[in-house]
Amino acid sequence: MNKRTVTAFLLIIFTALVLLYNMKGLITPPRMDVNLVFTAVKNVYTSVVLLAFTVVGVLIGLFIK
Repeated sequence: MNKRTVTAFLLIIFTALVLLYNMKGLITPPRMDVNLVFTAVKNVYTSVVLLAFTVVGVLIGLFIK
């Protein structure tokens, strides 16, 4: 595996850990707190969080390509 593939896999693992750590009930409020590994982002709109993780997914795709 080359460096780009390893970087993509590390991003996948980090993203999955953050998403699993931030799971809530089925009905979530329009704002949420995102707990990262070393810090927390409080009171952020859910749509912004989902957009950020979509950007991370695109970056992973670019690294794998």
